[in-house]
Amino acid sequence: MPGDGADLMPRFKLIFSTVAALTVLALILNVLLATLGNDSEQVRATAEACSTTYKMGFGAIVGLIGGRVT
Repeated sequence: MPGDGADLMPRFKLIFSTVAALTVLALILNVLLATLGNDSEQVRATAEACSTTYKMGFGAIVGLIGGRVT
């Protein structure tokens, strides 16, 4: 059937996996910067950017899953 949305499944998987990968990458980088980074202003700014990125990524994952369920 043309309107059943079956063509959206590969796109959803691609978007979901991209968001999940970026979220995990930002979380890992944030942990590494917190444990191994020095206390410079650049490291703090990068860690804050990573923190914001993984928080938005978790929100996007929840939104994608919630939108997929409905």
